[in-house]
Amino acid sequence: MHAEILGKTGRFLWNVDGTVGLNSANIEDDVMFVQWCLYKMSKFDALPMDLRTVLAKTPVSGRCTGREGDQLITSIRAVEKIPFIGATDGKVSPVKGDQFYGRGHTYVIVYFNNILRSMYPQQYPRIDLMPEFIWRIKDKAFAPFLGI
Repeated sequence: MHAEILGKTGRFLWNVDGTVGLNSANIEDDVMFVQWCLYKMSKFDALPMDLRTVLAKTPVSGRCTGREGDQLITSIRAVEKIPFIGATDGKVSPVKGDQFYGRGHTYVIVYFNNILRSMYPQQYPRIDLMPEFIWRIKDKAFAPFLGI
């Protein structure tokens, strides 16, 4: 995972380095960040309770088998059912360039960033200042802000 300023828009985004989920690269820090985002979403009152219940079961371990039945993939698939997401591949893919949207879908990682921004408008993009931050990725969370 890494911080990124997207092309012409200049929009800040926490992005993944590789795909996370079904048949994916599942890089430990990427997996942990996605799991943490899902955990945070499970605490967001604006989301339906049935979705929050599924997301709350996601462990924040940094591990994913890449196969159906893994709780992370189950949770990603639950997020994909949100009407404007439209993705159906069981993955969280990195955003490239200025593409916030893929073929007929919103990148799930963009949605995660929007949720974090909504939940913690005073802290975002400083995820290290958010409650229950996962300190195992602190080097990546601090990197964009070291020169401030």
